[in-house]
Amino acid sequence: MTVFVCKTCGRALRAEEKPNFCYYDRMNSIENISDEDAIKMGLFSLSKGEEVDGIIYEFLADLKFHPFTGEAISELGLCGGLSLSDFQDQVMKRVIK
Repeated sequence: MTVFVCKTCGRALRAEEKPNFCYYDRMNSIENISDEDAIKMGLFSLSKGEEVDGIIYEFLADLKFHPFTGEAISELGLCGGLSLSDFQDQVMKRVIK
């Protein structure tokens, strides 16, 4: 699986092929990131990600749009998991200590 990141919001996912849209903001500026660059950028650093239908999302709680069709996900509440906001809160707690 390859890591892809949205150049607009920075959310990442792992998939076999390049998605057409960001799963959070439906932007189409998606970039392929090497595993080495993903580590340097801290992608998937607090979580291994959560898999749904063969796609591993870095921040499953932020899943709003299907990354290949761009269709809105209607069951937003069932996703759970880590959000980007949760990740940022955890980073700030470490910085403040």
